[in-house]
Amino acid sequence: MIYADLHIHIGQSLDGKAVKITASRALTLPNIIKEARDVKGLSLVGIIDAQSPGVRRDFLFLAEKGVLIPLSGGGYAAESLVVIPGTEVELKVGEGNAHFLAYFPTIAQLEAYTRFLKPYVKNLQLSSQKVFLPVEAWLEAVEINGGIWNPAHAFTPHKGIYGSCCRRLAEVLPVCPQALEIGLSADCSMARSISELDEVLLFSNSDAHSLPKIGREYNLLELDDNSFKGLKELFGRQSGRLIANYGFPPQAGKYHRTFCLICEQVVESCPPQLICPKCGSEHVVMGVLDRLLCIADKPLTKSGPDYIYQVQLRQLPGLGPKMYAKLLAVFGTEMAVIHEAPLEQLCEVAGERIAQWIILARNNELPFEAGGGGLFGRIRK
Repeated sequence: MIYADLHIHIGQSLDGKAVKITASRALTLPNIIKEARDVKGLSLVGIIDAQSPGVRRDFLFLAEKGVLIPLSGGGYAAESLVVIPGTEVELKVGEGNAHFLAYFPTIAQLEAYTRFLKPYVKNLQLSSQKVFLPVEAWLEAVEINGGIWNPAHAFTPHKGIYGSCCRRLAEVLPVCPQALEIGLSADCSMARSISELDEVLLFSNSDAHSLPKIGREYNLLELDDNSFKGLKELFGRQSGRLIANYGFPPQAGKYHRTFCLICEQVVESCPPQLICPKCGSEHVVMGVLDRLLCIADKPLTKSGPDYIYQVQLRQLPGLGPKMYAKLLAVFGTEMAVIHEAPLEQLCEVAGERIAQWIILARNNELPFEAGGGGLFGRIRK
């Protein structure tokens, strides 16, 4: 059983150069490995800024030092953690621009991919760059170099393929993706309201821009081989299983409901809302739920057992830095606290109130208030 977060950004490479401008400079490859493995308790991560020359050099440096060990199935082992190099790009599709993720088995293959891409990108050092190529040409570059791909945060209004580009993937992509990243403001049941996604694997990832955000959404996988090969076989439905997604309830995501830019408030009226019912303005940020209700071809249903609503430990009421450190000291990692620690032991370490919040998170029972327009929802105390 593998806990996987396949969308983690690099803030800067070890040479001090920025990679993801909006990310924390503490997000270096060594720091990510330590946080993901030793604090979060993850088993598999995707570093999606490895197209950057600086980040590729970091991979090779850590491999030379023995920190990263190349795996026969692709990817790199850092003790119990497997690291998959990848990239995030922006492509023109349909009515707008959308972000896509691609993963590769080795830095050498990713290097070959970037050599092809270089004439069509302004600055490969930086994250999430616009690629001035037709989507068909980009997909071919990924395939030729042994990679796998999927749309990123597909339902968000900013650079999400459903959120801003199309009503159906079949309208804008030459092939149906094997997998798709949902994004923080949707869940599997919402995605399944679009019938073309019935056979598509749905992933929830953190899109982490800081170390603490690693693992804020993640996936429980069963892979025959914890490596790039195992992930690729899962994508192709050859072996393995995506057991469950863990992540924000959709209403806690920062783009779940429509947000009025004039009133500066989340629109709480019955969805879908395409204008502000309070002031009548069309200057709104379309909510994921509101957009989905406009494009769905099946009814939205309640989330099933394959999507577990959770937040990170430090977001639970009353759980401050000292208690967080105490829980990790006793149980080891966030995954151990969230999934394994018995209630009796949690009460002994953290007290009954905090223990109950942890169990509510474990049992998919946290109450939330909706977010929108870039503002996250929050737990209703």
